[in-house]
Amino acid sequence: MPGFFFERAFRAFFMGAALFAVVAMLAWWRLYPTAEGLSGVAGVQWHAHEMVFGYALATVTGFLLTAVMNWSGGNSASGWPLAVLFGLWLGARLGFLLDVPLVWIAVLDSAFTLGLFAHFMWPVWRQKLWPQLGLAAKFLLLAIANGVFYGGAFGVVEHGMHIGTLLGLFLVLAINLTMMRRLLPFFTKRALRLEPFKQSKWLDGSVVAAFLVLMLLAIWWPTGWPMVVVAALLAALHAWRLWRWYLPGIWKVVLLWPLYLSYAFMILGMALFAGVGLGKVPLTVALHALAAGGIGLLCSAILARIALGHTQRNVFEPPKTVIWVFVLLALTALVRIFLPWWDAAHYALWIGVAQWGWVLAFMWLSVLYWPILTRPAPVKAHGIRL
Repeated sequence: MPGFFFERAFRAFFMGAALFAVVAMLAWWRLYPTAEGLSGVAGVQWHAHEMVFGYALATVTGFLLTAVMNWSGGNSASGWPLAVLFGLWLGARLGFLLDVPLVWIAVLDSAFTLGLFAHFMWPVWRQKLWPQLGLAAKFLLLAIANGVFYGGAFGVVEHGMHIGTLLGLFLVLAINLTMMRRLLPFFTKRALRLEPFKQSKWLDGSVVAAFLVLMLLAIWWPTGWPMVVVAALLAALHAWRLWRWYLPGIWKVVLLWPLYLSYAFMILGMALFAGVGLGKVPLTVALHALAAGGIGLLCSAILARIALGHTQRNVFEPPKTVIWVFVLLALTALVRIFLPWWDAAHYALWIGVAQWGWVLAFMWLSVLYWPILTRPAPVKAHGIRL
């Protein structure tokens, strides 16, 4: 692989995430709805784990390891250390698909998540970037959550696969919400040429506290009135923030409106957890609103924008047909969230429709961004970074 490919984390991890999203969903389509598993892990548990620690975490890694190098002015995640980290991520993903013994997958995957924490934490510590300690802590907790998953797979931790995957999902979601809080106002300001948005410290603190409680309830006490109250409150607070940020002009910017729509899916997922608490909504419905709608759409839109900016291309001139990636992902999320629930007689059919919608969307995203991510930046670049 040419040297430039591992100069920054976004190239390898963004391309890896997009391609893996296709391959992993095709594998899930093949496995579903049989009881067949991979490397001794049931298919449904593998699917949940790999969407979190495979696809979503790869996108987060590509963005934040690139960002921390920019913040610190250092070279912490570049060259052969980055190539090794990517190799660990890729090895764990292929290990499952090739049915390698689980112990080897666990070693590779645990080394990846711990290496991710180290690569992020080192420049934060060295340059005293204390505001980023919250993100560093989330990466450490992700490594622990991954360990809990494998502890469950080996029969050491009771319900460990379920707990580890849920904890991982909420931690990735927490990272994404942190990214949303920082980037959405900035991107909107740049795109629409506005003054900086006014932020509310009490709102920021409230949503963090309520989200932590929601995460704990979802893992250990998903039904009951505490879940109803916390989920409804959290959804209302985030809806208010989204309303304060919303401007009609966003719909004219191809790489902006998917971010707002992904935020709306996350809020929908939070609201659906109130229904979970009442016993009226299946847990999987709320989880897929957060994951397929929120994280899936957000990570793809971040990939599409950051890849342009960091290859010195204009973020306001993306590939023309990328808009259909976001449209298809949004429609796919709606299908996955609602139709199997409302039309249980055709449950497997709607799952298949959602699986193929996801595959086609990421297949097209991979085609569009392959030349952008795997080739050097244009000599006469005119990019607007981020």
